[in-house]
Amino acid sequence: MPYRPAVVPAMDRPTLLGSPFTAILAAVGGGVLLAARPRNGRPARPIATLTALALLGIAAHRPLANALRKAGSKRRSGELRLSFVVHRPVEEVFRFCADFENFPRLISSLREVRDTGDGRSHWCASTPGGGQIEWDAVTTKFVTNSVIGWRSVPGAPVTTTGMLRFSPEDESTCVRVAIDYKVTKSGMTDALAALVKPRRTREIATNLRRLELQLAAENP
Repeated sequence: MPYRPAVVPAMDRPTLLGSPFTAILAAVGGGVLLAARPRNGRPARPIATLTALALLGIAAHRPLANALRKAGSKRRSGELRLSFVVHRPVEEVFRFCADFENFPRLISSLREVRDTGDGRSHWCASTPGGGQIEWDAVTTKFVTNSVIGWRSVPGAPVTTTGMLRFSPEDESTCVRVAIDYKVTKSGMTDALAALVKPRRTREIATNLRRLELQLAAENP
């Protein structure tokens, strides 16, 4: 009887497309493309977006997807502690910071903060993948020229608390910042984009130090 090689059914054959290694490459590649795509409407932007989403689609149907989403969500959490001196009177610095609607002028990832009354506010921020995330917050502490505190409401997609403390130093003001945040709900696109981008704590810290420039522009 002539020798006949065994035929492995197609569904049982190992394929590179179904391997964890490929899922990782697809996930990271999609995240990199999303992070690096043009931001100003150039013709290449739709192509980069479609390519990135195609790669993410490959990764999303693998068992690795949940682990990648979890890792990306963790990277979108952080703690920020810093202090800096603003060469402006404490009354002026506090007045600016007491209006949460001014925060997007300081923090580039914030798109809008709207005061909804009764110590409540609605926040909207950009996500690493280019989308947006929204949540409500309540003011927890308010002492004129001294302290401002806030926190997100229960069930919000972002769990965050913040505290700003102000103390006069001659004609200047020392501002002490304590902000904690954790994204509790994250899609695959945002999670993967977060993995290839720097943590936002550094960005927020840099943005906050521009407070003096904002005040100088308002009160030359």
